[in-house]
Amino acid sequence: MSDEEILHLLPIAAASVAGSDDRADAALARLGAYDERDRAQVDRCVQGFLGGLIRGAWERGWAPADVVQYGRRELDAATEPLLLAAISAEHQTYPAGTIDPRWLDQLTDVGVAQPFTPLSLTSWAAGARVGRYLVLHHALAVAGFLQTLPIMAKLFPLPGAPARQQHAVAPANGKMLARIRALLAKAEATEFPDEAEALSGKAQELMAKFSLDSALVEADVEIPDDSAARRLWVETPYVSAKAQLVGAVAAANRCRTVVIETLAVVTIVGAELDLQHTEILSTSLLVQANRAMLASGKQIGRRGESRTRSFRQSFLMAYAMRIGERLQATASAAEAAVPESDAQRLLPVLAKREEQVEALYTRLFPNTTTRRTRITNGEGWEAGLTAADQAQLDARRQVRR
Repeated sequence: MSDEEILHLLPIAAASVAGSDDRADAALARLGAYDERDRAQVDRCVQGFLGGLIRGAWERGWAPADVVQYGRRELDAATEPLLLAAISAEHQTYPAGTIDPRWLDQLTDVGVAQPFTPLSLTSWAAGARVGRYLVLHHALAVAGFLQTLPIMAKLFPLPGAPARQQHAVAPANGKMLARIRALLAKAEATEFPDEAEALSGKAQELMAKFSLDSALVEADVEIPDDSAARRLWVETPYVSAKAQLVGAVAAANRCRTVVIETLAVVTIVGAELDLQHTEILSTSLLVQANRAMLASGKQIGRRGESRTRSFRQSFLMAYAMRIGERLQATASAAEAAVPESDAQRLLPVLAKREEQVEALYTRLFPNTTTRRTRITNGEGWEAGLTAADQAQLDARRQVRR
């Protein structure tokens, strides 16, 4: 069989394997029937096929973290090492200095380390201790997954293009973010609600103050456009309610959000520092909200029917609304505490940032719709409000050491 015939077969075989239809075994048998001499030809074609599909994912707006996070939901866990190996191999084609630093950070986060290495299916199979049939199955499953990725907004320059010059972040940024993360980690880990309240409140206070301090630094210079976007993949179910919680955190930190519910992903648009704050606080509050929701247990109606789903959906929506109110109050208090002399310098910076964020949001998402979600369980709503009230984000409370 020629390369052209193999390459013609691969998309069909990938779709069959991904869909687990009756043609999958026949396609795998056909590709795996080669003797050792001809396996190199099949491997070369499959490796090139995977590389092209990965590049296609980048061109459709996906970034490394997106592909891996979504892949963890759609693919068998055994295929992830091969997906990462294929991503690493694809990045070998790009000249040094043509990959955006934020893109490189994502590669590191998902486990794709430099230097990038080529992919050999035969070597990979030997290292993973899997047979010929199984490695082809894994490769075609990954390919079938990549073939179905929809178009999303491009958040970063594509690899191979000149990387965007990034605005230098204040040196204290790293230390401050580490302190905020430590506070939120303690809030998630503690079994004492009052301690979690104080820790979360202190984290929000630090975020608000640091964001305003950074804005004041820019008040006396030309305000750079560091507006950007990042995606936060939320756990199913109750995606719309969890997206509202992320949206509430984003709004309190001068960011905007868009949710693609079918993918369970929220895109956050804002200034770079505000994005970091929104992501880490949203992630922590999602953990805390889920823990509070599960603590309420299963809900049974008067006739013995399960009302757990409607209860939890309403719980999370109420939690999101009340937390949003509290975060907004904390942010407003931080802004009100700015001395009058600094406030006059601060307002133009905040206005300019808002203008920059709005421009990027409109460019990335020119057509959005607002969707309303009905509350169908009053008990869940009240329980969610109570849980949010208990998680007070009072910036004036003292953190217990």
